[in-house]
Amino acid sequence: MAQAGHDAERGSWLPGGATPRGVRNHNERLVLSTVRACGPLPGAEIARRTQLSAQTASVITRSLEADRLLRRGTPVRGRVGKPSVPMGLNPDGAYSFGLRIGRRRADLVLMDLTGAVRGRRRLDYAYPTPATVTAFVVEGVEDLRAGVVPERRDRIAGLGIGAPHQLWNWLDLVGAPRSHMQDWESFDFVRDLSGPTGLAVHLGNDATLACYGEQVFGTAAEKTNYAYFYVGAFVGGGIVLNGRVRTGPTGNAGALGSIVVGGEGGGRGGQLIHNASLYVLEEMLEAQGRPAALARADEQSWDGFEDVLAPWLSLTARSLTAAAISVTAVLDVPAVVVDGGVPAAVRERLVGLIREEMAQADTRGVDRPEVLAGTLGAVAGALGSAHLPLAESYLAEGMLM
Repeated sequence: MAQAGHDAERGSWLPGGATPRGVRNHNERLVLSTVRACGPLPGAEIARRTQLSAQTASVITRSLEADRLLRRGTPVRGRVGKPSVPMGLNPDGAYSFGLRIGRRRADLVLMDLTGAVRGRRRLDYAYPTPATVTAFVVEGVEDLRAGVVPERRDRIAGLGIGAPHQLWNWLDLVGAPRSHMQDWESFDFVRDLSGPTGLAVHLGNDATLACYGEQVFGTAAEKTNYAYFYVGAFVGGGIVLNGRVRTGPTGNAGALGSIVVGGEGGGRGGQLIHNASLYVLEEMLEAQGRPAALARADEQSWDGFEDVLAPWLSLTARSLTAAAISVTAVLDVPAVVVDGGVPAAVRERLVGLIREEMAQADTRGVDRPEVLAGTLGAVAGALGSAHLPLAESYLAEGMLM
């Protein structure tokens, strides 16, 4: 993943050069990944699906059970022979924290090995500062870690962090003073958060990790090739090819908010970020004398400002359609997934408008992509961030590519 403000070499996220507890070899990772994807399986089925020999699969399964990463299920009796015993992930076998830092809010979750969220904290702000975010993370980690029994706390794999690329850029659009914007330039996420939390830090782009969350936990998990758009304070995105989230050489692949879209049909023109972001809705609300905070209540109904919401949705749909066609022309993806920090009903409405725009758009030379709704909403980035340390330490997918 991209590293912000520090050495990007592999392993630099480990405090003090330590080796993460529980890093597994390839075959162990393969077994854990297979069980995670398929659910509890008997030993013979694990061997078949992983293409390991029965003996090798048995040895690995027993080892993972001894390490409390797998646990036995209820025996299943067949017509003949001994009952088969399904082996499933042990939820308490490992944990991880996930932090998503946005321009308007931060989300922190504690996740177990099965992907279940054990606890969640949220902080809303006008704009993020290093001091505010650090205090939130330190307090939140301490609070959530207290919910893990003491003898299992050494099974916390680390802290995954999703943060915008060059966070200090564009913060002026959400009213941040220049001094606070510049504070982020010297902030080293690994150095400044691994020490206070005592955790190995895994860093990535916030929108990319939202895409990762959708790929692992959302309905798009069944799709192997698609572009992902996340409509947050600033729109961003990610790319999935051959079932893997692609990050590029600097970790900034899928920076879809920087795609330039035209100003036809009442659009603003320029980068997508200035046409399909929630900060644009905030500006439209303020222009009508309404509080901008209305656009930050993703868990509430947005029925109270339809006169502003409707034109914003129209602008956003046109702009996302243009960007989706551009991505399709370059990467030949058969689908685009759209999610965001908006109420589910608004997301569905936006997806419907994009489908209408796509049906009328000039797509000669490319195959018109299917438009799908994401399912995770505002917590997508935190879930993807939390899964990253688990994948790095235990699963075959390992590092994003």
